[in-house]
Amino acid sequence: MTAVVGILNKQGVAIAADSAVTITGTNGKKILNKANKVFTLSKYHPVGVMVYNSATFMMTPWETIIKVYRKQLKDKFFSTLKEYQNDFIDFLRSKSFFTNTDEEKLLLFNFIQTVINTVRNEVINQNKILHDNPTDDNKNQLLQLIENRTDEYINQFTASPNFCDDFADYPFDEFEAFIADFFSIVIETSYTNLGYTISNELENKLKHLAHVFLKTKESLTNYTGLIFTGFGEDEIYPSLIPVDISFSIGNRLRYYIEENRAATISTANNGAICPFAQTDVIDTILRGIDPSLDNIYLNNFNSLFNRYNQEILNLIGGTNPILTAQIQALDIQTVVNEYSKMNEQIKRENYISPLMNAVSSLAKEDLAEMAESLIYLTYLKRRITFAEESVGGPVDVAIISKGDGFIWIKRKHYFDPKLNQHFFDNYFNN
Repeated sequence: MTAVVGILNKQGVAIAADSAVTITGTNGKKILNKANKVFTLSKYHPVGVMVYNSATFMMTPWETIIKVYRKQLKDKFFSTLKEYQNDFIDFLRSKSFFTNTDEEKLLLFNFIQTVINTVRNEVINQNKILHDNPTDDNKNQLLQLIENRTDEYINQFTASPNFCDDFADYPFDEFEAFIADFFSIVIETSYTNLGYTISNELENKLKHLAHVFLKTKESLTNYTGLIFTGFGEDEIYPSLIPVDISFSIGNRLRYYIEENRAATISTANNGAICPFAQTDVIDTILRGIDPSLDNIYLNNFNSLFNRYNQEILNLIGGTNPILTAQIQALDIQTVVNEYSKMNEQIKRENYISPLMNAVSSLAKEDLAEMAESLIYLTYLKRRITFAEESVGGPVDVAIISKGDGFIWIKRKHYFDPKLNQHFFDNYFNN
């Protein structure tokens, strides 16, 4: 895991990231603190990119892909940051996504298995008694519940489709043909090996579930977050575009832009703080309360309201059926939602807006210091609590401004710069 952040105002954008990367193997996990997550997208123009979550795409390191793109881009520029992002996607497409059919099938196998296992485990966790007593009747009941839940997901995703651009028109027949030689293995590992024999109807529904989930803008499995930020040639203020990329099938790339987390500085929006990956500490500073604690308060309020309603009903008993019916008809969720809205307004007025006003007036060096501090505070919390230190190592910090371009404030090197002057001499020649 990791923590990355972008802080924007009219002066420019400060970006920062830690260096921790988690390696997962058959014997457990190992955390290394040498990963590079901040890169210049162009050697000549004010554009950068940050990487979080998976460090590879189709088994190729993102660092390699970004540097190959940068070499190909040379001194070419685009009018907007969005055009840089589009050109990068086109570059991946032009390189056949740095993959082949075997790798595509392997990654799709893992994706489908994760989708199917998620639904199965969800039903099992809700019906542990049936699972812990594996009689034939109990198994059949579980399979029926799994089929019902599968139907619900399919209906949910197809009723209000929010599909990735490349997969919106992906035919089921084409998908079914592509997975024909390994889907039976998915069923075997997810069901047969656990003692369940599923019907052809359920197997077909699971295929449809995997197909529709493949098309959606959901990041259930391993994905990479790419954060493009900086200035296009015609843009006077910076912007930030987060893109989630999973894998490819043929000439289709499973990716989508996180529109609700994008940021554009303008006369109407003078500042923005955009955290990604592990955001709990930064969100606490932004909103004045830890997000998990906020959820606990909301759930407790909901439970307390329901409990007092029940106590009132117990006091009334059968003495007033009309009043009892009126109390039972109360929409408690409306009250809970109103409570949540009031809290959100308090957070915005007392925490978010004052902080954004301060950010909008910060100088470039203050933006950089703030970005570094937010990453360090996340690392500090992981270090002093009984949590996996999945944020750590040196913090890379950079400032991107319209006039000065991409400027490193802090950057780790895997080599001694004094012994490798040729690297810097040749930087603009490669």
